[in-house]
Amino acid sequence: MMNAPKDPTNNTTPADLKVSIAAQTLRIQWQDGSSSEFSLPQLRQVCPCATCRTERENKQENPLQILKSDPTSWRVTNAQLVGHYAIQFTWSDGHNAGIYDFRLLRKLTDEATGAT
Repeated sequence: MMNAPKDPTNNTTPADLKVSIAAQTLRIQWQDGSSSEFSLPQLRQVCPCATCRTERENKQENPLQILKSDPTSWRVTNAQLVGHYAIQFTWSDGHNAGIYDFRLLRKLTDEATGAT
């Protein structure tokens, strides 16, 4: 959990952040009062690391490419804050290169809700 002073104009900084390893969810209460909830396996599918981005791009170029592993088997085993700007997950397959910047998480939220 992370707490910070409330600033209703700041929509990319969490006021509260909770990771549930058991439920495989990430919940964020943003400083502007809005909230987000993410399925951790779904976040793995948009992992921002260079390796995962390249694999996604190659898959788009070759739609017949076979996935290396079943996305439903990806589970977070650990999470840690990276400075005051991101969260990093360690996955059951050992992957931990993705750093999920809070701006990215807010963008994913806004895209899902149709907000701009």
